[in-house]
Amino acid sequence: MKRLALLLIVAFFATEASAGLLPKARLGIKAGMDYQTNDIKAIADQIKFDANTGWYAGLQGELTWGMFGIRPELIYSHNKFDVEGAGSSMKLSKLDLPILAQLKFLGVLSIQVGPTFCLMTNTSGSADGYEWSVERPTVGYAVGAEARIWKLAVSARYNGSFKDSEVMGFTTGENKISTVQLGVGFYF
Repeated sequence: MKRLALLLIVAFFATEASAGLLPKARLGIKAGMDYQTNDIKAIADQIKFDANTGWYAGLQGELTWGMFGIRPELIYSHNKFDVEGAGSSMKLSKLDLPILAQLKFLGVLSIQVGPTFCLMTNTSGSADGYEWSVERPTVGYAVGAEARIWKLAVSARYNGSFKDSEVMGFTTGENKISTVQLGVGFYF
């Protein structure tokens, strides 16, 4: 009886896998350029935050059912803002966890959209008695596209935030940090 039950379970999963109902799973790595844009309003009008280009690296996963899929990733990024008028800069390191829905088409292209959860791991910098900091975890969104040939992928993504960020220990209601990422990836 146990053998018959085991045989039926194996036959069920083999049928499901051949019908494409079980997801195909992949794991990979990715890295690239991270350009942060910002809409940070300082208390003093003479202080301006200018974004610079940084970098990102991380892990990417993929579960696909035909042309549909789910893309969880874990991305570490590092960037820096120049603070004009204060003669300083603010370094910003963060850990992003995007969980994206994916739609593949034309065999090599895909579009991705979904929520991203961001945790600031290190913010540092100071000038004129202010400690620059971005404290609060944020929830945002990501929209992007990817072209994949064999195991190599080239991607472009925009990450925005739903919530205002807390900057320099205060929130003005208008502080937003977003990123544009261009990168390459490899799937194992």
